[in-house]
Amino acid sequence: MEFDLPPGAFNGGHCGVQAVAVVADISLTKCFRVFQETCPSLKRKRRWTGGTFWGQRIKVLDKLGVKYEQLNPLHTKGITLQRFVKDVANPNHVYMVTTTGHVQLVRGGKVLDQRGVKDITEFWGRRKKLSQPVLRIDVAEAIEAFDIAEAQTFGLPLFDHKGEI
Repeated sequence: MEFDLPPGAFNGGHCGVQAVAVVADISLTKCFRVFQETCPSLKRKRRWTGGTFWGQRIKVLDKLGVKYEQLNPLHTKGITLQRFVKDVANPNHVYMVTTTGHVQLVRGGKVLDQRGVKDITEFWGRRKKLSQPVLRIDVAEAIEAFDIAEAQTFGLPLFDHKGEI
């Protein structure tokens, strides 16, 4: 998963759709289609522009096979986004955070919404309060095998120490 706007991104009131598209690593257009297929009430709306509810996002995440864990709401409900990033969030994880009327992704002090990636200190909604349970997204990052011989070739004596200093 790349922590950036999904392919086909545009400005508008579809923050939840975009957040799901980013964590599922699919285009925004495809994510719109999956939402309409998964949530029939959205398909019936003539002019649906992308507004979603928390339960709808959960259904779509499950359908797309995105693994997530819900954080304990006692630790997050009612605090500001900035406080969440500073005190609760692990910088190595991606979180889907719902604040009052908005959905954004958080990773390592950075926030992603339709406007792009911003540092939390520059994010327009940093003082908004968390209103729904926070989801920690399991992101499968490709970890390359570490070759000890290659490390020693490059001057990193990892296991050369034999007790003498």
